[in-house]
Amino acid sequence: MKTRFVTVFAVVLVCTLATWQLGLQPRAEANGGAFVAAVVAIPALGGDEAAYVGANKCKKCHLPQSKSWKDGKKAKAIEVLLPGNAAETKAKHNLDVNKDYSKDETCLPCHTTGFGHPGGYAVPAEGDEAAAKAAPKMAGVGCESCHGPGGAYLDLHDEIMKSKRTYKAEEMHAGGMNKIEDALCITCHNDKSPTFDAANPFDFAKMKDQGGHDHFELKQRE
Repeated sequence: MKTRFVTVFAVVLVCTLATWQLGLQPRAEANGGAFVAAVVAIPALGGDEAAYVGANKCKKCHLPQSKSWKDGKKAKAIEVLLPGNAAETKAKHNLDVNKDYSKDETCLPCHTTGFGHPGGYAVPAEGDEAAAKAAPKMAGVGCESCHGPGGAYLDLHDEIMKSKRTYKAEEMHAGGMNKIEDALCITCHNDKSPTFDAANPFDFAKMKDQGGHDHFELKQRE
């Protein structure tokens, strides 16, 4: 076990150093027509990581939120990676307007849901019809991109809904759901993006309720 840990640490360290020395910087989700930022994603290691379950699992209990999300920018985040889309922003920041970035592994962590993690988005291999059919379900910035992989807290959520008992947000956070805060958002909205605007950096207080979904009262939450 000790040897495996050392090996994994060494691989991650070498990859990270190589990334920065080569000047490879990931890209991220569009916000208001402009790319924001991202971090390098290291593929998940081990089998103990909570799995992503997809937005349809969330939809059954949060239909109004789902409807408003579906029409928003986050749901369509992968589309700006396609050739010709977000052309003005790409040209402004010397990105190839005609390039297909939708398979670029430096872009996908912040333009899809759970890329590189169990149950998350995977680029379909050519000719793999099953994968091609499944991919759209995890494309875009879905519920779990912000709230965390549903495999961590879905059972707790279902128990609360079925029992109709009240609960506090802290219980869901303790059960594995992410707390929406600045540190979470800046894993994608940061200054490593090639389109980062120093004059207009990400403002969590201003943006936390924008671009995701409309907010509705959760009747069982205290």
